[in-house]
Amino acid sequence: MKTAPKGTIAPVLKSNAYGHGLIEVARIIEAERRNHLGRRSKEKDRIPFLVVDSFFEAVALRAARIKSPLLIIGYTRPETIARSRLRDVSFIITSIETLKHIAEYQYSFLDFGGRRIFIHLKIDTGMHRQGILPSELNQISNILEMNPSIALKGICSHFSDADNADPSSTESQTHVWNKIVREMSQQYTSIEYIHISNTDGHRYVSESHANLSRLGLGLYGLVDGNSFSPTLDIKPVMSMETIITGIKKIQRDDTVGYGNTFKAEKEMLIATIPVGYFEGIDRRLSNCGSVLVGTEHIPCPIIGRVSMNITTIDVSHMPEVKMGAPVTVISNTAVDQNSIMNMAKIARTIPYEIAVHVPEQLKRVVI
Repeated sequence: MKTAPKGTIAPVLKSNAYGHGLIEVARIIEAERRNHLGRRSKEKDRIPFLVVDSFFEAVALRAARIKSPLLIIGYTRPETIARSRLRDVSFIITSIETLKHIAEYQYSFLDFGGRRIFIHLKIDTGMHRQGILPSELNQISNILEMNPSIALKGICSHFSDADNADPSSTESQTHVWNKIVREMSQQYTSIEYIHISNTDGHRYVSESHANLSRLGLGLYGLVDGNSFSPTLDIKPVMSMETIITGIKKIQRDDTVGYGNTFKAEKEMLIATIPVGYFEGIDRRLSNCGSVLVGTEHIPCPIIGRVSMNITTIDVSHMPEVKMGAPVTVISNTAVDQNSIMNMAKIARTIPYEIAVHVPEQLKRVVI
């Protein structure tokens, strides 16, 4: 079996790089990867591939001239896999049925031309969402032996509860996983990549048999839960900026926004910003979220309901505020109330949901 070097990670860029920008993040990582390999040409690649969710994302990266190898972890139709002409792209297979269909389809396309299909098998070690059950693995060898154009390049699984302070569920999965790795490594010499750890599961790398960690949420400096690996020093990378586009005074008992959910208890100075739940301000932040206004980053509460493209804020404590004043909608300082982690806590959701709802068409600037 081939091995990956210690400290190998696969950056996860699925779902528009968790809202950060698929192409922008891929270019950053590819440049770093190229520089690393250029400086250390004799050293194995510690970022062997980028992880995306869909065939569409893989096509988009290739269209943007991203040349790094890719692993598609989401479902791809067997016929799409069989006739794909994308170079250096592997597919995660989550069921025996899909593997059988790939084998059938590849013989249906006369222009196949002897191309190889590279796959990673996903094993269900206890999450019970998707993956091949350990009891089904004995069916794999016959399919692969009869279809030499399908190359088993990796095996993987996924932790279901790695962010929990109670390690019992993860330890149970690790026990099942380690047994499978030992057996499959002996049977399949083509396996190069063995991975189960996600960002939160990074703290279990010394306990699980693997040579690769998938880094998703942590790649963007975000954490979910209280049990994140202390071995990784991370900082949020995304901030969202806009400007004030309207200022007005309202009187006591005036209401603000749809549904009249905010009622002024005194005369107030309020402002509007041209972003709403379409641009990523979760509607659950209505009357309880905040933004930062001005170059001094003064916290200003969100009042009334967040609209589709407009949010109203209280700027009464900033009487000199002007139209066009800068506003930080999302802060990349973790302790700020409008950081992604704290927005998620206020909205009673997870950082993933806040991040991926930043729409693709908003301009990204890499600093």
